[in-house]
Amino acid sequence: MPPGDRRNLTMLDAHYGGDVSRVVMAGAFHVPGGSVRAKRDWLQDKGDGLRRLLLHPPYGDPSMCVNLITESNIPGASFGYIIMEAMGYPHFSGSNSICVVTALLETGRIPLGPPGDQQVLLEAPVGLVKATAHHDGSEVHAVTLEADPAWVAGRGFTASLPTFGDVTFDLVWSGCFYAVVDAETHGFAVSEAERPVLAAFANELCLTATHDLDLTHPVLGDTGPLSFVAFAGPVEHDGDGRPQAPAATYVHPGVVCACPTGTGTAARLALLQADGRMGPGDELVTVSPTGSTMTGRILDTPDTHGRPAVQASVTGRAFTLGRLDLVVNREDAVVDVDAVWTLLQPRSG
Repeated sequence: MPPGDRRNLTMLDAHYGGDVSRVVMAGAFHVPGGSVRAKRDWLQDKGDGLRRLLLHPPYGDPSMCVNLITESNIPGASFGYIIMEAMGYPHFSGSNSICVVTALLETGRIPLGPPGDQQVLLEAPVGLVKATAHHDGSEVHAVTLEADPAWVAGRGFTASLPTFGDVTFDLVWSGCFYAVVDAETHGFAVSEAERPVLAAFANELCLTATHDLDLTHPVLGDTGPLSFVAFAGPVEHDGDGRPQAPAATYVHPGVVCACPTGTGTAARLALLQADGRMGPGDELVTVSPTGSTMTGRILDTPDTHGRPAVQASVTGRAFTLGRLDLVVNREDAVVDVDAVWTLLQPRSG
């Protein structure tokens, strides 16, 4: 096959708590747009073939995530990144951001400094992301990043689901709009065995509740249909006396994340702060159905878009799975090549 009939993508696959995050390091052409948010919007409207290619067989799976590394025009930011998931293009993701920081440092795209804490600035669709990576000079052992400010958009919403009956939930913005469901009230322990029924429940909630909700962000505008559900378990204390809570994040359609997620953790902190149960300096460890954890910490309670909000940090660790040179063949009838061909650079060598 002539070289002109092939395209390639260079990726690093990482995971957080079992959720695979593919970081596209090279191979995609320059995405138009003066900001990462504008680039995200362009891909969503005109370049969705790349997301579909990498998140569906034979190249991927809808349970994975993809992060496309781009340039940034924000002073001080090393790179930008566009997040792609089963639901589309979220404006922020904590677990994906941790994977991106890890990938950029461990591949040398951002040079590793002396062992210890290293500050990293990146641009996500929501804007500047401030991260601190703790590393030993070659491997990243933890990343702490400031999440997008989270705020409660409404309490006590109800929906009548075809299979599960009447449901109550709160609506929270934490980089995306979440329907937060009290797990105990609805009979869930948020266990691994429950993941199929959690997915079925959340699928019905997204399809049923969307039309009755205002999912408009004050700056970002219409964020699309409801695509995220957080199952919030009761807050208890671990053996060291730290508050912890079971947590599960659903991403529409059909994905129950293996990790607790940063946006889900921030959404829970916003509700706990609004209830007067937590404040600046307090931490919460969220525990996913698979046992994966993430630590959230309330840093401040600023006024955001005329609303009381929570500025939180989330901390966790991503692990590198491997580096991949993915080849897209022009003659492969299994793949919708036409939808992605112009987004890819010619294969070298």
